Amino acid sequence: MQRLFIETKYDGKLTLPGSLIKQLPSKIVLALPVQFYDFISTIKKQLETAEKKVTLFKGIHDKYPGQVLGCDVFKFAGNYDAFLYVGDGKFHPTALLYENKKTVFCFNPFTSKLEVLTTEYLQKVLQRRTGQLSKFLSANTVGILVTTKPGQNQSKKAEELRERLEQSGKEIFVFITEEINFSQLENFNFIDVWINTACPRIVEDFKCLNLADLKEIGF
Repeated sequence: MQRLFIETKYDGKLTLPGSLIKQLPSKIVLALPVQFYDFISTIKKQLETAEKKVTLFKGIHDKYPGQVLGCDVFKFAGNYDAFLYVGDGKFHPTALLYENKKTVFCFNPFTSKLEVLTTEYLQKVLQRRTGQLSKFLSANTVGILVTTKPGQNQSKKAEELRERLEQSGKEIFVFITEEINFSQLENFNFIDVWINTACPRIVEDFKCLNLADLKEIGF
């Protein structure tokens, strides 16, 4: 079956509020997802007009300078004070904060609201993850989420994980679907803890662990 990848673009208007720009430090790394990429020149010009030094984020697999992918966030080298993330959700900015320990200013174009993520926010995120890991260790029944979407399908790793967990004495159920519906997962109340092998952003909306989290405790 042939597949065609079509980039989804935001068709609204996007400019940074002056009040936001005033809050930013002098040296900024600009990062945004592909749906807002058409506005990167406008945003960069706004920042530079306000005498901000702007560097565009660049990941290993990113197609465009300034684009950020959740699976491609790493320690960003250079002389800068903070990140400016233009987009919705906290998955990408949290990843930037986790890898670089630099403040992330998050501007949501849909709500025009600014949220600032600091190391204090990161500590709360890590505490929640520690709680989920503790719950996993004591869990008897584990559900593993697998998507059939290209680029996110990790069925082989899920099967390897299932075998390891069963050897440790846990009862494992593997759920395979294209779209993961959180409301449907609530019907399986016999599952003690969920492990996500699909898009890492899922953990924002549903209490579960990502596959990578288990490496910290030897799984």
